[in-house]
Amino acid sequence: MDKDVAGHVRVAIVGSGQMAGVRAERLANSAHTSLVAVAARNEKTGTELAARHGVEYTSDWRATVGRPDVDAVVLTTHPDTRAEMGMAVLSAGKHLFTESPLAMSPRDGSRLLAVANENGLVIRVGHTSVIRPAQCLIREQIAALGGPVHDHAVVQPSNDARRGRRPGFDQRISGHPVVYAVILGLQVIYARGPIVEVSAGTWMEPDGDVFDRCAVHVTLRFEDRGLATITYRRGFSGQAQAGRNVLCRNGSIAYADGAGHITVTASGESRDISVPEADPWREELDEFVESIGTGRLMTVSADEAMRVVSIFDAVRRHSNGYRVMSLL
Repeated sequence: MDKDVAGHVRVAIVGSGQMAGVRAERLANSAHTSLVAVAARNEKTGTELAARHGVEYTSDWRATVGRPDVDAVVLTTHPDTRAEMGMAVLSAGKHLFTESPLAMSPRDGSRLLAVANENGLVIRVGHTSVIRPAQCLIREQIAALGGPVHDHAVVQPSNDARRGRRPGFDQRISGHPVVYAVILGLQVIYARGPIVEVSAGTWMEPDGDVFDRCAVHVTLRFEDRGLATITYRRGFSGQAQAGRNVLCRNGSIAYADGAGHITVTASGESRDISVPEADPWREELDEFVESIGTGRLMTVSADEAMRVVSIFDAVRRHSNGYRVMSLL
């Protein structure tokens, strides 16, 4: 289809893992996008994904990025590839949708933003956690209860014991564990204003590039004196005890991951509010496409995604006892 028809955007996906499948399904089912190609280093999963949607597969991601019939590229590859691949996408004049994080260092992230701005291109980073319906509902209730005093998120994938080589357990691929702590706990940071102090502690077993288990605890203090904490655990089997608890000026909010409601307590009374149904993965892609066509502001802007990179970089550098007092 011609890209000029009703704002239609032709998209290629680089990567063929779980998130590539999630993104491909939404792209194929949208009236505003078409999936035209899949590039992946894993021939088996790459050919399967391409065949499922009736498009071409190749192991040459650079050739795919340079195709004249591609308007935008979705990157679903490992974090250590984001800077190189993202730069190639933008340099080819294509819009960029990438899974989080935008980059592994502030320097690389800033370069990506600079190239996008110079060429009038859109960057969207898949920070899905902040637009999930439960988290949107929590933000509404926080505002109704006078704002947050202490916001705490516990992130722990269930049944996540390490079996063999997995990217999330290799710092050379996914970065220090605080990267995921900040990204997956972003809901306690998003829309909170400037951060004036960060401290963090990290435990890994064994202590090295490749680990089997980790636990991270991050504390942030904001300019408005409010606090936020994130506890991130990975590599522990069994049911996760994950969720979010917010102490507000005029009440509190409790949410357990996967629950169909949040519990709001105010004036000594508690009530459950049902979480509405929504598809945040589709919403992200819809915002991306609309921003390409109309310039609409996205829920998570490229600047916000860059701020996330700066935060986890500061946390990483000051983990285990050090503090950073710069404004983030």
